[in-house]
Amino acid sequence: MGRKVICTHCNTIYESKVVENMISCPVCGASFDDDTDISNEKVKEKQPYYYYDIAGGALTTTLYDDETPLYTFEAVDMKDAERQLKEVMPNCKLLMENQEPETRCPYCRSKEIQLVPKKFTLLTGIATNRFDRMCVCCKRRF
Repeated sequence: MGRKVICTHCNTIYESKVVENMISCPVCGASFDDDTDISNEKVKEKQPYYYYDIAGGALTTTLYDDETPLYTFEAVDMKDAERQLKEVMPNCKLLMENQEPETRCPYCRSKEIQLVPKKFTLLTGIATNRFDRMCVCCKRRF
């Protein structure tokens, strides 16, 4: 196997015998650079990444004994694993950008929440500045 040369502009890979007398790339016309040998370039090894569907999702390299991963990926780094996860699960909560946390009632799990000011207390004698959340469906405060 001979030496390989790569074009920096179009990323085309050539055998050194083919481009021995050429000054520029036949595909894009850019000049060849001697620093672009593939033989000297370190290739990153892929490692397994696991996606667990617990608490909004977790993407990690750790395989847990008590949990079964939903998906397993072979990726070079975290960005590559996130890209693969986005291909498999485009609506994944882990990768959602600008996601606001949902407030739900702890009793009935409803999203219909209303802020109610705390009432005047006789013990303290002053009105409080705090608010309680109240579920519109089950009428409970939390």
